[in-house]
Amino acid sequence: MSPDPTALTTGAFRAATGLSVKALRLYDSTGLLPPAEVDRHTGYRYYAPSQVERAQRIALLRQAGMPLARIAAVLDTSADEAVVLLERWWAEQVADARRREGVVAYLRDELVERPAPGHSVRSRHVPERTVATLTAHVTQPDLVETIIALRSRLRAHLSEGGARHTDEHWVIYHGAVTPDSDGPVEVCVPYSGSAAPGADVVLRVEPAHEVAGVELTADQCAYPQILHAYAAVDRWVAGHGQPVGAPREIYPVPWDESPDAGTVAEVMRPYRVDSAPGAALSVQG
Repeated sequence: MSPDPTALTTGAFRAATGLSVKALRLYDSTGLLPPAEVDRHTGYRYYAPSQVERAQRIALLRQAGMPLARIAAVLDTSADEAVVLLERWWAEQVADARRREGVVAYLRDELVERPAPGHSVRSRHVPERTVATLTAHVTQPDLVETIIALRSRLRAHLSEGGARHTDEHWVIYHGAVTPDSDGPVEVCVPYSGSAAPGADVVLRVEPAHEVAGVELTADQCAYPQILHAYAAVDRWVAGHGQPVGAPREIYPVPWDESPDAGTVAEVMRPYRVDSAPGAALSVQG
């Protein structure tokens, strides 16, 4: 059977859309832009004129960096919904660019030993605590959601067993958490009273120890700004003792992003005090 006389050959379609043969074959294999007809004898591909606009929009979205799966969702819906999906995706790209810009700025400051101002590092004694913990491997994109879920599970477990807990909890980073590294992280909820371990809930006593820490507002907890706090604490510890435990984030009160909320978290590092006399208890990081 002869192709539709209005159909465009692959060459004509490429000329009209600017897409390469490789791109056309990829979009066909993914179902994003299959040809209107394929000659079963010759294998020649033909495209309908109505597909030109779709192909041009695919090309523009690819230039913007949108992945193929997201492109399909944008193009295969109503115009109003497509605008919503497009704006939502672009907001994600802007937020990601800002995060990467922050990482570059942090690295630049660290390379020239120009620490960000405003982080006052202090040491204090932390008494022995009884804690319930859950541990998970998680990469950075899922970190906050995972911490909240584990904290909720721990609180529910303690409450069901009759133990008492406050709003305080903390997260111990036993390994790096990045887009490519999955920790692990240990979420801890201190409690009083009697409790029993669960299938994966661990009950343990965290011994008394010394910590160096920085208090943070909600804005300062955002990544990558929080890296400056970690760096300040590490510099303090290096000048006053030796680290003896994994870094941690303490959340003593309910999370509050209002401008006047004050301290909502602390970055801390357990350490052993040097024997040298006269070590200061506070230093600007």
